[in-house]
Amino acid sequence: MTESSGLPPVPSDHVTSGAGPGASQVVRAGWDPHDAPSASELLEAVREFLESDVLPVVDGRVRFHVRVAANVVAMVGRELVLGPVQAAEHAVRLSRLGVTDEAQLAEAIRTGSIDDRLEEVHAVVRATVADKLAVANPGYVQRSDREASSKEP
Repeated sequence: MTESSGLPPVPSDHVTSGAGPGASQVVRAGWDPHDAPSASELLEAVREFLESDVLPVVDGRVRFHVRVAANVVAMVGRELVLGPVQAAEHAVRLSRLGVTDEAQLAEAIRTGSIDDRLEEVHAVVRATVADKLAVANPGYVQRSDREASSKEP
């Protein structure tokens, strides 16, 4: 066990990559210690149960909380599926701007040190927001895309 995490040491044939703030993900190509169903499949089953079996038979405050719970479960599932790729792509975008995290990006914007690259900054911020919305509310991104395409000449 490693002293800092309480977890066994990562074998040398594993790759450790960031999976979000304060987290790490250990990946070994072609190897998964868990059988089906996957975590995202389990979450989907819980969401379907809440929406199909529980929601129709409850009212008022409990109905509201069931909707909230179903949305949270769906968000967690999307983050499990999309998060690792989004984190890697986000790190690449930030590194192209010469920063390692959003705090450094904010500082660079605040100090004006990247004012000559505002189009790039805009693209990075836009992609970051799109990634967050893809997890939190994918319908919003889809509606925005449809609205934007309907306005094009």
